[in-house]
Amino acid sequence: MSITTHEIKDFMIRDTNETSLVHDGVSSKHLLQLLLDENELTDVEKDMMCDIKDTLINKELVNLSDEDVLSDIRLLMDNVPRSVTPLEKVRWYYINLGKLFSYDYRVAYDIYKYGYDKQIDMSKFVGRYQTCIQISEILNMILNTINGVECKTIKRKLRNERGMYGDGHIANEVIINQDGNTLKLLLDLTLDLYLIQSDCLTKHFGYEDDGSGTYDIISQSENKAMDLTLGFIFDENDYTNSVINKFKERIRQTSFDGVPPKEIVNYKIAVIHKLSKKFPGYHEGKRYIEMLFDELLDAYFKEFNLYYQDEDQVNLKTVYRINLDDYEKWIIYSNKSGFICTNIDKLRDMLDNGWMTNSETLKDIVYSNYRK
Repeated sequence: MSITTHEIKDFMIRDTNETSLVHDGVSSKHLLQLLLDENELTDVEKDMMCDIKDTLINKELVNLSDEDVLSDIRLLMDNVPRSVTPLEKVRWYYINLGKLFSYDYRVAYDIYKYGYDKQIDMSKFVGRYQTCIQISEILNMILNTINGVECKTIKRKLRNERGMYGDGHIANEVIINQDGNTLKLLLDLTLDLYLIQSDCLTKHFGYEDDGSGTYDIISQSENKAMDLTLGFIFDENDYTNSVINKFKERIRQTSFDGVPPKEIVNYKIAVIHKLSKKFPGYHEGKRYIEMLFDELLDAYFKEFNLYYQDEDQVNLKTVYRINLDDYEKWIIYSNKSGFICTNIDKLRDMLDNGWMTNSETLKDIVYSNYRK
């Protein structure tokens, strides 16, 4: 199946009318314009979109210390299913707790304040934003209330996990005694947050070992069967993975011969935008988008983080530079608003007006281009 530039534009227009992630107060026409390069807009449209983009980018200042999920945790503990196995109870808690927490990315700026030194008091307040240390400790405390289950936190090293700090990572070791058998599992809820919150199949619930053969493995078919039993899905196609795979196959079967790289990138960004979801926390939205990039984009991309901070209030954005052949596209990702096309001049304006980045590479790109 081949595709033309006209068909790509038509898909983008349809996509913005049907998309599940809609910018607040932005029409579908303007939503399409947010995805386009400035040279594709009229002067009037540029001025209008500049105001809209500034509003969308700057309005998402979030206090990461505000939201309390303790009442939600207590509600879960009061309603855990009774007539299921200990393993199924463990998974029920795992999935439902995974819907409550968001990774506290401030740990990148102060690992002691937000990581090692931060204590959990289950009698008073439990914030939504936590690191792997607190998430694993909370899971540890809750799973130990299940008969036949013993849980403890463990250290593990991570490799090739974006945004995670590998050598100090914490997960859970769970021993389950069930029907005269013993299972020893490795659970890593922090890594599964974005998958749980996007209704994908988990990857870190008993599905991996630490490389030493220490842990038993729960197959994905067993995880799917438990999800059916527990009511998380009614059919295997309910996972978002099924929808992603359909789009992946559609793209694989599409011929882009003769289509300019710019149109190909815009088309795939529109597809990814269509699959976007809103997330409570930024880190999970970002990880989900990068999974979609890996699955669907088929172009080189590089990420850079920008943040604006006012005490505990933080506005985090990820900037992506996408390259396909001789075409380069810069986009800003927001987990509330989706994709916003940008350029080096706009990024320099942000850095000159209170936004910060730890990336020397981005600073060099932005300011060396300006000096030239």
